[in-house]
Amino acid sequence: MTKSATYTTRTRPVSNGVKTTIMFKTDKKLKESAQKMARKMGIPFSAVMNEYMRDFVEKRSIAFSAPLKPTPYLKRILDQGEKDLKTGKNIKTFSSIEELMADLEN
Repeated sequence: MTKSATYTTRTRPVSNGVKTTIMFKTDKKLKESAQKMARKMGIPFSAVMNEYMRDFVEKRSIAFSAPLKPTPYLKRILDQGEKDLKTGKNIKTFSSIEELMADLEN
């Protein structure tokens, strides 16, 4: 099976052409994994970091993600909801929006 990837670059008026060095602390394993991935993709690691910075400047926002692992409390609630759904306990169904609205008003 052949894997392929598409890389898109954008021209943005963000740089004046003068280069500088940035130093910041990061997790060693994260840095090594990111460098390895960039190497595997044939992209210089500095190009990856520059693209992230350009995107941050252009969009004026940043998205952080975290593992989607519920807290123990939320896990208990979700488990109880699944159980209720299977048994029909604490579950109401409606045939129309009007029926739902009528129930909400009571």
